[in-house]
Amino acid sequence: MTDLSIMSQSQMIYQQAQSQTKLGGQQDQDAQNSFAALSAKQMQDPSFTAAMQKRKIRETAVEFEAQFLSQMLQPMFEGIEAEEPFSGGSAEKMWQSMLVQEYGKSLAQSGGIGLADEVQKQLLRAQEGR
Repeated sequence: MTDLSIMSQSQMIYQQAQSQTKLGGQQDQDAQNSFAALSAKQMQDPSFTAAMQKRKIRETAVEFEAQFLSQMLQPMFEGIEAEEPFSGGSAEKMWQSMLVQEYGKSLAQSGGIGLADEVQKQLLRAQEGR
């Protein structure tokens, strides 16, 4: 995978997460953490903006790893059918896909497989122009 494809995929995941966060009613917290909400004093402090950028890059890398792990876990659950009386048809399949996504998030947030670290390194390298 090239640096640009990793960057574009992680940016896409980041944008999806941002839109989900806004739908979840956390707009105030998101506004406080965004670059647009920075005060003039904070904008003058390069260490603050650099730390905020690194934090956002880390969050994006972890979200990318969560999505990757969810995609890897999905085939494991495709052949599993619930026994009667608990089989739920299409609603069960939807719930199962959400469960797999949460498994991926949980795995990534608890350390994952190290993919987030590598994605973070590549994003930082691309940001620095190397």
